[in-house]
Amino acid sequence: MKDYYEKSIQMIKSLNTNLTKEQYNKLAKKFNLLCSESLEYISRKNFDELILENVA
Repeated sequence: MKDYYEKSIQMIKSLNTNLTKEQYNKLAKKFNLLCSESLEYISRKNFDELILENVA
């Protein structure tokens, strides 16, 4: 699970743009990543916080 979490965060960082949940979930499905709800659960942060934290 940790590997999928790290891959998902890495994807957010590499895109370097603000994504909506819908946009991210489409990419997550296509690239076999965790969905936004799973990221929120694991990190205990809301999706917007995760995006802001990981976009340069």
